[in-house]
This record gives sequence, structure tokens and C-alpha cells, in this order.
Amino acid sequence: MAAVGMTAAALPVAAFQPYEADEHTLHLWHLDEAGPPFKDDGVSPSPLLGLLNGAKAGQPPFPGFGAAISFQPSPGGDRDYGPILLAKQALDSGPKDNVDPPFPIMGNDGAFTIEALVKFNVMPADATGLALDIVSMDDEVADNRVFIFRVEKPGFLCFLPISGSDVRGGGLATLPTSGPHAVNTTDWFHAAVVYDGHESAVNNLKLFWTRLGAGDEAANLIGQGTLTADIGRQLADFAIGNTGNRQGTSSPREFFPGLIDEVRISSIARPTYDFCFVSEDEKKRSDEILRRTPPQVPPLGMLLQQVQVGEQPMVLPRSGQPLVLGPGLHRLDFDFSFLPGVNADPLAVRCRLEGLGDEWHPAARGMTMEWEMLDATGLLLTQRIFATTGSSVGWQIDALSSPMVPRTEPLFIPEGTRKVRVTVSSGTPDTTGTWVIDDLALARSSTPQKNLWVDGGFQQGERMNQIGGVPLHWERRGTEPAIARVMQMRGPSLGLLDAEQQHSAQWTSTRELGVKPAKGGETFLLSWKEAFNVIPGASLRASYLNVPPGEYAFQAIAVGSEPQPATASLAFPLEIKRPIWEREWFIPLAVAAGVLATGLLFFAAYRRRTRHRLAAIKLQHAVERDRARIARDMHDDLGTRVTVLNLAASFVRRAIDGDPEKARQQVVRLESAARDLVTAMDGLVWAVNPSNDTLDHLASHLSAVAQEIFRDSPVRLRISIPDDLPRITLRSDFRHHFALGVKEALHNILKHAGPCEATFTLRFDHGALVAEIADHGEGFDPAIPREGNGLPNLAARFTELGGTCVIESSPGKGTRAIFRCQLPKVPALPRA
Repeated sequence: MAAVGMTAAALPVAAFQPYEADEHTLHLWHLDEAGPPFKDDGVSPSPLLGLLNGAKAGQPPFPGFGAAISFQPSPGGDRDYGPILLAKQALDSGPKDNVDPPFPIMGNDGAFTIEALVKFNVMPADATGLALDIVSMDDEVADNRVFIFRVEKPGFLCFLPISGSDVRGGGLATLPTSGPHAVNTTDWFHAAVVYDGHESAVNNLKLFWTRLGAGDEAANLIGQGTLTADIGRQLADFAIGNTGNRQGTSSPREFFPGLIDEVRISSIARPTYDFCFVSEDEKKRSDEILRRTPPQVPPLGMLLQQVQVGEQPMVLPRSGQPLVLGPGLHRLDFDFSFLPGVNADPLAVRCRLEGLGDEWHPAARGMTMEWEMLDATGLLLTQRIFATTGSSVGWQIDALSSPMVPRTEPLFIPEGTRKVRVTVSSGTPDTTGTWVIDDLALARSSTPQKNLWVDGGFQQGERMNQIGGVPLHWERRGTEPAIARVMQMRGPSLGLLDAEQQHSAQWTSTRELGVKPAKGGETFLLSWKEAFNVIPGASLRASYLNVPPGEYAFQAIAVGSEPQPATASLAFPLEIKRPIWEREWFIPLAVAAGVLATGLLFFAAYRRRTRHRLAAIKLQHAVERDRARIARDMHDDLGTRVTVLNLAASFVRRAIDGDPEKARQQVVRLESAARDLVTAMDGLVWAVNPSNDTLDHLASHLSAVAQEIFRDSPVRLRISIPDDLPRITLRSDFRHHFALGVKEALHNILKHAGPCEATFTLRFDHGALVAEIADHGEGFDPAIPREGNGLPNLAARFTELGGTCVIESSPGKGTRAIFRCQLPKVPALPRA
């Protein structure tokens, strides 16, 4: 063999080792035997004798742990009941299969630890049984029932204390579905429940789920619970992998579909490092640290855990800083708890929202049903909260096996109530358990038989035969809405099944009341049937609805009675901003803004009137300029031409008898002067006609003028004017002076260029009108001074129009004149 010759110190050692019994080990079954009896190495040994219904020993374990037992059903077993490992050789519906005394499962103070190694063959949701029991001590007789430690099909690790009416609470936690300890069918897991023996202390029960091989040096805590009393010490049917409770011929079908190994029950609440997957060196080191650490009394204080605004968690500010919320009416939920290690059971907790009222109210714990009375606009008038903790009367293992218990409560409804809103909540995130509600009814005291709440039996809705169904007029809310589900009792019912330690959910519904309460308000009767087992966590909750803007401080105080008179308190500031119109600076600012706006209105009106008057003055000046120009043109041009006509007519009259030939010459002169007069009159009429105040008309006029000037002349003219000139309105004075400038440039070609070719181009370029007149005639030297003022007057004309005039010429190479003017906007009178 490979190990021959190796020393003992050199032999390989498994990472994890089976347990060795210590003074706290009540029972320890390694389950390594090939068949019954399975030895118990605890201080109170009880061998297990009944391997029944197809349960198989000698199965592959986690490496280093000998062997395991399979509880997967086989063809040879009782498939309805399922495989089981029992303390006795056979199942019985009476006391014959009860475990023999003594069979302790706890220490003198009630503390215990129950643990096992488990491996699934199928995922819990796919199991054929109703639940997956790991270790149980159950019985057909109600007074003998003790506990069940198991996995629920939805994926919960659950500890159920069921040993009589004195025990309440338990533990329920969701198995991890992600991370290093995610549930699967490949790995082995260590499952444990630990109870510290402190009855009624919050979170005295802890649930652990740890994947073997994850490298942890401490158990992985997945949830906490509360036992309000120690579990019973009576004898019952002890079993592994199933329950020994056989109700006659009925089959509970609670077998574990997989492997179980290394089951240990201890008389203490073992620390998180005292389990098989922690090395012995690490255990010793942790024990030494614990021995050297002096016991400390935890400070009596409280801690704010979470603030929800409108059911949405908020990020808490730094210590001492207030939480600032926007304007409006807000629902505020404060979740708070005592510091770890504080036994809060003997403390009475009261809280208030200072600034909203001075009255102290008890904090809510557990699951709640909240009724809100609203007026026609949805404003809250009053509220009533019914809290639920512990177990309902007759509660069994689960809701399906428990009776529905009727409950009736008075509900005061104010006079102005028109709507009611009910919210059934799973409470603070660390609250766990089950609450099922059915036959919800709201009635007037005078007519209790008439139910005003429509469909209180939850018969209507979508998919009401499924847990994901939605009853009529109801909706889910919360950070984990799947907690709110439809439960199938004797029909669909409203349910909360909460195993989440960090999430919560609500069912909520808003209805019209349907009747008007009596004057001054009226007390109605509220009733429903329920079954519940609610395990409150360490957190408490205080809720405040429709909190208006203002500055507040949430305060909580816990006062202990004798012999513990100590107190603990909590204070947390917050501010809800007022709307802008309610802030101190708003009225002065509004008055100032009003005065400023009035002044601006008066100033705007003044400016409008001033612009109107200025525009009228400008228009009047423009009219006067046009009149002056027309008068000047008529005097300078038409007057001269009329004078020529008069002179020519006088010469004709004197010469008609004495010198007919000379008279004929004067007649020719008279005809030419008349034609020139007609042309001048046409130009004048064109200049003053408003219908010609467009760019198109200006282009047409300039084209006609150019053709008329060069008619019967030695100059050949080419005209280039685009057909798609924009439709732009021009001032009459602009087009008049622009036309005169172009006309003068054309006349200069006729007088000075000689026989040649000439071009006239008119174009629109980026808001400017450009005229270019060029010839290939004689040209001139611009540097040589010339007689007359033609060119300076031409440049001055376009400068007056706000444009430019560029003349380029050289002797023998012709002349080019470029006129460029930005088109001015036509002034218009503003509206009054």
C-alpha cells in the first residue's frame, strides 16, 4: 500500500473531521454503520433502531466522514410515507415509537444546538414531499410534540417548536441562492439551529447554513428567530430524515430527498466556530480569545436601522445631520432596535414624532394590518394598526394544518371618510413567519350582517389558484413582493409567508366606503379569520402618515420596570421642506417681484409707445424725404425739360413763317424733348409707386433702363439677372437711389467707353444686393484726377445707402464698377 512506511505524523489528514463527543454533547450519531443500530456517542446515548421505507445506510459521505444515510425513496419502501431513521424499530400511531428515557435535547437552562450534514438529490422546490425534515421530535399526541428542524419547499430553513401551547415563535430563513453558500445538489452543507436559552429575548434563536469546503472559519448565519419559552422536555417520536408523527393511515410526506450525516444535539448554544468544518487549531484559538475576553455588559442603547419614505428606504445622513425631504405629505416608517446583546423583553418602548404631536405611542412589532380612513380627496383622517405576533390558537406545524380563528375589532371611522385603505404588512425586514387572512368583513354596528367590503373571501382575481395570484382590488408592494402570496386553505386566502431577514412585503387595497358615517363619526365592526405564527425580529417600527412640511425629531424611549429601571433613548432629526410659497422669504420676494414686474410692465408700455412714436416720426421723415426728393427731381429734371419744351415751342412759333426749315428743326428738338419728358415722368412714377417696392420690380426696371440706354448705340450689352431672386420688400428711396446709381454707371459707358461690349449683372448675395457693370472699352487711369464730380457723387450715393462702390479701370482695358448694399428692412408701425 502507498501508506506503508509512513509515520503517523506524515499521514494525510482530512480537512474536516467527524465530531468527538465533549461534555456538552447530548447525542452524536456518526451514521457510519452498515445498518441498525446506529450508535449514539453522546453523554446520554440512544441508539437508532429503525431504518425504514427504503432508507439506505453506507452511502458516500463527505470525504473523511465514514458513511451517510440516503433518504431518497426506493421501490421497496413506503413511498407515501417516505424513508425514515427512527429511534424505534417501527412506526406506531401511539406511544410505542416514542423514544426511551432519558432523552435530553437541551441543557438545564434550555439552551441547545441541533445540527447535521446534508446533501440534496433534488432542489427543495422539486421535492415530491410537502417538506424536507432533517431532525424531528414529533408525536401524534399534541401534548408530546416538541420540534421539527427542516427545509420548506419554497427554500426556507425552518425550526418549528410545537411542544404545546406555551411555546411560541420559531425560526424561518431563506436558503442562499447565490454566493459561496448557494443551495445546490452537488455540495454538502452544514445546517444548524442554535438557541441560547434566554426565553423571550429577541433573536435568541439562530439558523446557520454553510457549504462544506467554502473555507469558512465560522458558521454562515442566514437568519434569526425568537422562542418565547423553552421547548418541552417530554418524550416523543424522534426521527432523522422524516417525521415520526403518523396520524393513523395518513402520510405526512416530509422525507428528506438526499443524504444526511453527522447529526449532533448539544446542551449549549455552540459558538459559530465550534463546528466540524472549523480546524481544531482555529477552535482552540477562538476558545482562548473567549476565555481572555472579560464579559461585557452591552450598553443599553438603541439604533436607528432604516427610514422608509413612502415605503422606499432612504440613505441615512451622517450622524447629527437631519434627513431632508422634499415638499408634500409623506408617510414615514422608522425601523429601530436595541444595540446587540440587550435583553429588550422587560423594556417598554414608546415613540413619538416631535413637532407632529407630543403624545407617546407604543412601537409596533410583528406583522400588521393597517387601516387608513381617507376623505374624498385622499387626505388621511385617521388610522388604526392591528399588530400580530406569536401564534394563533391551535397553530400546528404550518398554516395548512392549523385552524382559521375568527377575530373581531372595533374600527372608528370619522364623519368625512369616503375611502378606506387597508395594508397587510410583514412588518420590519427581520420579522418572519406566516399570516393567513380570510373572510374579511367591514360592517356598521347597526347592520352587522351587511358586509361593506367587496370580495372579503378572496374568490375573485387573477390566477387565484396560484401563489402568484392577485385578488380583486389588491396589489403587492415591498422590497420582496413574493412574500405576499395567495394561500390555498379551504379556498384562496390572503397570505404572507416571510422567511426573508432583510426584506418585507405588503398587500394593500383602497376601496370606496360606500356609506356615509354618522355625524361625528361612527364605530364599525371589523372582522376576519386568521391563522398565524409570527416571529418578531429585533427591530421595532413606528409609522406616521401624511406628515406635513416642518422640522421634526423622531424619538424613542425604552423604560424598564423594577428591578431594571434603566432607560434607553433614540433621537433622529428630519426636515420636510415647505413649498416655496410657504417659506419665509417668499412673501417679501413675491412683493418685490410684483413691484418689479409692474415697473417692467410700465417700462415696456412706455418703450412700446416710444417705439410707436419713433416709428411714426421715421415714417413721416421718410415721407418728407420722398416728397422733397420728388419735388427736387421735378424741379431739377422735369422743370428743365419743360423749359426746353417751352423754348423749342417759342422758336417754332417765331420761325414757322419766316424760316420753315429752322422751324422743322425745332419741331424735331421739341419731339425729342417731349420723349425725354415722358421717360423722366415714367422714372418718377416708378420711383414713387409702392407696388414697385420689391426686388423683382427693381431688377425688371434696371433691365429695361439698360436696354433703353444702349438702344441704337455702338455698345453691345449683355444682361445677367437670376430668375429666382428672393421676394424681398424694399424702401422706395433705396430702390430709387440704387437705380439712379446703376443708371449713371451705364451712361458713363455710353459716353466714355466707345464701341465695345458691356455686361450688367445683378445678384443677391447673403442679404446684400450686388450690381456689377463692366465694359471692354477705352478705360481710364483712376490715379489721374479728372474733371467733374461724377465718380465721387456715385461713390457718395452708395455710401449714403450704407453700401460700397468699387471702380476698377485701366487705359485700354475697360472699366468695372461694383455696387454692394445690404438690403434695409422696411420700417413698419408697431402694434399699439
